[in-house]
Amino acid sequence: MPGFTDSMPVDTSCLPPHALAVSARSALRTGVQLEQKAVTNTPEVGDKSKIFHKGQVIYKEGQSSNEAYIIKQGAVALYRLSGNKKVNLGILRPGQIFGEMGVITEEKRTASAEALEYTEVIVLDLNLLHTLLLKSPRPVQIITSYLVERVRALNSRVVERPTSNTFASVCGVILLAWRAIVKAVPKGETPQISTAEISKTVKDILLISQVEIDEIFDRLAKVHIIEIVDVKGAHYRNDPLLGTKKKSGEYVKERLLSIPDTERFARVVKNLAKEHQEANPTDMEFIDLDDFAREVGAQPDMILKKVAYGEIPPNIFFFHKSSSLAFAAKKGPEFFQRAKRPKLSPEDLERIDDIVGVDNPTIEEALSKLGFYKVSVLAAQARGEALDKIYRNLSKKIAGVVKEEIGRMESLDQGEAADVEEEFLSLIKTMKGLGE
Repeated sequence: MPGFTDSMPVDTSCLPPHALAVSARSALRTGVQLEQKAVTNTPEVGDKSKIFHKGQVIYKEGQSSNEAYIIKQGAVALYRLSGNKKVNLGILRPGQIFGEMGVITEEKRTASAEALEYTEVIVLDLNLLHTLLLKSPRPVQIITSYLVERVRALNSRVVERPTSNTFASVCGVILLAWRAIVKAVPKGETPQISTAEISKTVKDILLISQVEIDEIFDRLAKVHIIEIVDVKGAHYRNDPLLGTKKKSGEYVKERLLSIPDTERFARVVKNLAKEHQEANPTDMEFIDLDDFAREVGAQPDMILKKVAYGEIPPNIFFFHKSSSLAFAAKKGPEFFQRAKRPKLSPEDLERIDDIVGVDNPTIEEALSKLGFYKVSVLAAQARGEALDKIYRNLSKKIAGVVKEEIGRMESLDQGEAADVEEEFLSLIKTMKGLGE
């Protein structure tokens, strides 16, 4: 490296890799900070600045290292991806430098950097970094040179150590959880464990998706080393004539798992683990549908509806390659040539925003049976696509009258709004033959 020709024996054998990296960065930073004020006031550096907005990735692990940065304003998070896990390396603030090690060692980025807020940085290229280091005290140059070489050598030996077999690891967690439940259950009672609870525990420990966990559950059940019992719940609807509730459908409320024979479980799992070929995810940026729904406090079927209605952009959803291609092969090419809309049910029409799934002729006919005032009350409480759908099924003249009427409304009477909404949805259900 230019400007670093001397060497000085320094005993760093007792230092771990991360400590050497920090030492090298600190030595480099010392040299940079001695000249930082003067440098940042020169046109040469002042013209080299960049702006990053919140959530914007500055660089990713594995990319080429062409420049380093000094933070003038904002905050930057550094992290690495280890298998399916995000390892946070720290948060940097104004005055701190990052990305310099890759530039000096001329190697690819060993971490990713992301702006946590509106951030302005000063860009430092290789020549400028060398200039700054040459202006620093000689001992700093020598120490930095030595530590950079040590970090380069250590980085070449770093390997990721994810779990060697996800299948075996998940089964191990299941067995441990089962043994804990067995010990806690009073004598005479049948031990059972919720698959939802064990899934949460597995994901907290191994950081894998619910899809992968469900596949393992299914595989264990097929070889009869676990038993899963579905606890069902029921949907009920009110019968306005009889004043009673009637059962309208069933759903799986909970799934309970049990292990009849733990010794046999351990033996079979050991053999299955040898055959298991696991997928190797390389990025923790992905979560499955169930996890996404849980994060936003919704049900998975509601997320699917919003995707179908175009309310959620499709570019944030991805398919698990092997599973999706296996599904496609099973269904055949004709399956994907046309889509069949599911038949509407009363549960699909509970509020005005649900009309986005109803065909336009039905909407138009139902609106025609309401007076323009009721249509105005209906439109005043609709949002987004539901409101657009109402206006699309009105003539321009009526739509204008409705908008004027809404403008004259000082406030919306919630009781009246609920009555109009119920009347409109009842009209649609009658037209579609959806009995309550």
